[in-house]
Amino acid sequence: MKSQAEQLLDEYKRIRNVDLTLDQFLYVLNLYPSLIVCMCDGVLDKEEWDGVLRLAKGLALEYGDGMDKEGLEQLEQSFRTEFRYLLDNIEKWQKKFLNALKNHIGSNREDKEFILESMYLFANAADGISEVEQETIHMLSERLALDY
Repeated sequence: MKSQAEQLLDEYKRIRNVDLTLDQFLYVLNLYPSLIVCMCDGVLDKEEWDGVLRLAKGLALEYGDGMDKEGLEQLEQSFRTEFRYLLDNIEKWQKKFLNALKNHIGSNREDKEFILESMYLFANAADGISEVEQETIHMLSERLALDY
């Protein structure tokens, strides 16, 4: 039987027509709370978007083993496009992504720490952590049982 994350990936691929591996999707899933934090004030700051671009580049390098320069650029562009889509469609995916993520991380301490650190990193990207960002991190931490 497929995990909740695998089922969500199937649904996401049907709607988005993207070629993501489960491993790549799980990475995006772990970063999803950070995207929510980026958008919680209703504005994607330049510094936050720069962070997203760095993530896309890092993911392309992580998953682009053996690819030529053009292949790496396409992979990076693909991640950028999906992050942009998810930022623009937070409402549509939030419940499904958070449910699948909570189910996926279970009691995995490393994943939980990564998710929490990523949220704080993005919240701090532009002029420190605002009250609404702090509240959002708190809400997501409780929702995902991150035990911070």
